[in-house]
Amino acid sequence: MPEPTWPKKYTGAQVSTGAATTVIPYLTQLADQDVVSDKVSFSTRRSFIHMGGGANDPLNAGWMIVGGGEEATDLYTGTFQTVKVLADDWYNTNLKAIKVGASSSPIHVPVRGQKGMPSNSIVDSGTNSLNLGPKILNAILAKLSAGQQAQLTASMDGRIVSVADLKLADWPDLTFILQGDTTDVSLRVAATDYWQVNAPKVGAAMVAITQGSDGLAILGLPIMNGYLTIFDGEADNGRGAIRFATSKR
Repeated sequence: MPEPTWPKKYTGAQVSTGAATTVIPYLTQLADQDVVSDKVSFSTRRSFIHMGGGANDPLNAGWMIVGGGEEATDLYTGTFQTVKVLADDWYNTNLKAIKVGASSSPIHVPVRGQKGMPSNSIVDSGTNSLNLGPKILNAILAKLSAGQQAQLTASMDGRIVSVADLKLADWPDLTFILQGDTTDVSLRVAATDYWQVNAPKVGAAMVAITQGSDGLAILGLPIMNGYLTIFDGEADNGRGAIRFATSKR
């Protein structure tokens, strides 16, 4: 198309008959020109804006590192865990199980993904929630108290939950177990990461969990907020890998 398509200058018929063009991802272009590696890292603290802290609120600050990550030792501690990427279209991963709290039995996740998808999950920095299918959500809810179930479902329905009523200390961690290069990788999502306080307004809380479709879990910012996360597009002969090291936040 000779002009932008977003302002709706073209009819549906014109768009459908337009010539397909392959767009090379920006980072891949930079790597091909030997500018930087095909790698991008994120250090984040929140999934939603922390209201009430002003423009300089440190909770709303973060880092995006193009071409590296491991050298930023001021942002993480310990060693990296490497999640295996099954396909590089969407950084496809294999989510094997989810644990609710420290002692409960794990919720096993079917390996088969949605039709047309090469895996049952992706890790996506552009999603601000844990987007889970109804079967997984119901299994998680079953392991919560009645009061917690009511608060979580209320927030998912768009209703306001008061921070004063939330009692975050009583909420369990969620641990996502994914296939790694050699051993399984366990990524802990604290209640303070899947619940966002002072959002969408001061004194309110909203859960960063949404309902999607069975067969594809989209693991967004809540799974990254406790870690320095590196998306390495050059690993595994170009298929990629995702590395997580505990954040120093």
